[in-house]
Amino acid sequence: MTDPAILFRNLTYRIQGKDILSSIDLKIEEGERVALLGPNGSGKSSLIRIIRGEARPWSGDTSSECQLFGRRRWNLFELRSMMGVVSPEIEGNIAPRTKAWDLVASGLFQSYDVYRCHQVKDADRLRIDETIRTLGLDALSSRPVSTLSTGEMRRLLIARALVNDPRLLILDEPMTGLDIIARKEFRDMMSLLASKGTGIIITTHDLEDIIPEIERVILLKDGRIFSDGNKKDVLDEKNLSDLFDVEVHVLRSGKNYHASVP
Repeated sequence: MTDPAILFRNLTYRIQGKDILSSIDLKIEEGERVALLGPNGSGKSSLIRIIRGEARPWSGDTSSECQLFGRRRWNLFELRSMMGVVSPEIEGNIAPRTKAWDLVASGLFQSYDVYRCHQVKDADRLRIDETIRTLGLDALSSRPVSTLSTGEMRRLLIARALVNDPRLLILDEPMTGLDIIARKEFRDMMSLLASKGTGIIITTHDLEDIIPEIERVILLKDGRIFSDGNKKDVLDEKNLSDLFDVEVHVLRSGKNYHASVP
């Protein structure tokens, strides 16, 4: 039997004595597509930091468990190489002069550019070119990132995340700053990846970001799992009104959802 990608039992995360996440029980299988939905401050980003190995849960409770891909202990670089991450925060670490091709290539080294210490082999070049071509980004490859739109940059970050053939793709608030057209293009790209079997975890506070291929939704509130299940059961008006502490109306069109506040 294959180990789950993520297995947390009674997980707690504290900062300066304050519980940011409390009693988290979570199991996500490899290849599963999941949305983490919640208001700002609900704990979404902290949960992603633990999954990425960037934060350590509190270990004072012997009943707690934190496993990633079946292991409790990891070399951090090895763990990160198994996950592709797309986040608006990454963009602030990229030098304006960096070429788009080099940005995609940097995913092989868990960096933000290709530096002198990095050796790009012929097989690597083929993989980089194939990733760029598959995602339809050929026209951008020679351009410095300073000339790209926010939507183009975000799509390149997906290519950077995928170039290392990760076992899990993490999209942390990926629609932030995108206009209507760019959001649609990004969702279309997510759907393409999901249709190919890519495991996806996306954090968001917007129902429209939950593409049809995502069937499981986890609601987070005040550092706890508020609801977890099939999206048709989880994304109802009572759940979302309780989640956001305001009356929420939910509109559904096929497998697409939209929320509005009166």
